Amino acid sequence: MIRHREAQKQCFLLFILAFCCAGKTHAGSVFTLQRHRSGSHNGEKPVSLDGLAQTRKRDEARHSRLLAAASANPSNFPLGGMADPNLAGLYFTEIELGTPPTKYYVQVDTGSDLLWVNCASCKTCPTSTQLGVRLALYDPDSSLSSSKVLCGDVYCDVASSGECQTADLCGYQLGYGDGSSSQGYFVRDALQLKLVFGNISTVANATVAFGCGISQGGELRNSDQALDGIIGFGQSNLSVISQLMNQGRASGVFAHCLDGGAEGGGILVIGEVKASGLVHTPILQKQPHYNVNLKSISVNGASIPIDSSVSKSGGTIIDSGTTLAYFSDASYQLLLQAIFEAVPMQMANFPWEGMTCVPYLTSVDDVFPSVTLNFDGQGAVMVIKPHDYLIQAEGETGKGWCIGFQTPGSNNLNLNIIGDLVLKDRLVVYDLQRQQIGWTNYDCSTNVSVVTSTGQVEQIFASSIPTSGCDTYGWTFGFLLWLSCLHVYYYLYHS
Repeated sequence: MIRHREAQKQCFLLFILAFCCAGKTHAGSVFTLQRHRSGSHNGEKPVSLDGLAQTRKRDEARHSRLLAAASANPSNFPLGGMADPNLAGLYFTEIELGTPPTKYYVQVDTGSDLLWVNCASCKTCPTSTQLGVRLALYDPDSSLSSSKVLCGDVYCDVASSGECQTADLCGYQLGYGDGSSSQGYFVRDALQLKLVFGNISTVANATVAFGCGISQGGELRNSDQALDGIIGFGQSNLSVISQLMNQGRASGVFAHCLDGGAEGGGILVIGEVKASGLVHTPILQKQPHYNVNLKSISVNGASIPIDSSVSKSGGTIIDSGTTLAYFSDASYQLLLQAIFEAVPMQMANFPWEGMTCVPYLTSVDDVFPSVTLNFDGQGAVMVIKPHDYLIQAEGETGKGWCIGFQTPGSNNLNLNIIGDLVLKDRLVVYDLQRQQIGWTNYDCSTNVSVVTSTGQVEQIFASSIPTSGCDTYGWTFGFLLWLSCLHVYYYLYHS
């Protein structure tokens, strides 16, 4: 998803939604995830080729933006989103802001930093959605704990270009590559955290700064597949996770488990997670995103070397806001070649909007090879099965399976980006203190073990966000995902 602020440091680039939660009592906090997918398996209706093409375009737009504490107990958040074949993959969670608390549904995005929600004074913000959840506009005047962030505030000094006048509100203005725009101002308010302490669950509040959107332009006005905002989990001091760490309310570790099953959902945890089989790879330093070193890709005994220098951001990016998986042009062509050379039969293929598709087969796992991503670190591999990287689709040009691995070459982006296609059905742990990312294969519909501040291990059970009226989802939801990630990368890269 691409968004860039215009002027160097003069225009403040707002990054979409920061995610987080940690408790004042240092108890764990958990979020439930809901997911929208573009894949189709196990008897589900195939995605339309047009819809899949829109997914790819949304991801490409997002990628342009890529160019451009104390010991605490875990907190958890449920994840939501229904698995619809005509929808680009997306996971969202439910947060509660203000006093009294009000629910908001926001996209979970590890590729951005800020948390923002649409505000009551906005005349162009969507008020309804086809995603099966009820949208709400945040009203700072209705919250007893809300306060406006003024110029001269420490948070504003980090977020703005320094042009803010002392008596003014600390504002933000976003410009997107598709001509969309968003603007508003920053506020502080209570974020409700669901904490885990021993075998007791409780609720505590943490005060965080976030964006209050008062004007949306372009596609951001679209209400078909809207959410209330976006919650980013980036490393900058603007993100909610960083704010909680600085307050001693979070340990600097969070994890997500994106359920790739027909019902989607999953879980998001802020706090230390315990799981067997975790392998780790270092986070590359001095990079604005979660960049790691992907060394090679293995297919049926063939090894495809990956040169980290092909990515201007210094390596492969782990990004839950991207639906598919993208590799630099040269690597992508070798990957396709290796996949088809491993297929034990001659197979015609047809192109569709830059994607490579093959005729329908009843069982792709019996014909196509698994693909292994080899990262820096002992045993740090991700094995991707054929049914995970092949997406059933149909359209005017045919019916079959399209390869979910893509290249951003059409936008001249030499980036390697690992999205939900690869991240789903894995417990992925981001450790900001040790500067490493870990993962293991996982059934994301089951419980997750978390460690409290006393060293006690407790179980948190995944639960999907209940939705209704979701059978009319369209690809346009992808545009929000797409919008979710324009962020500080451009700002930092050009600063």
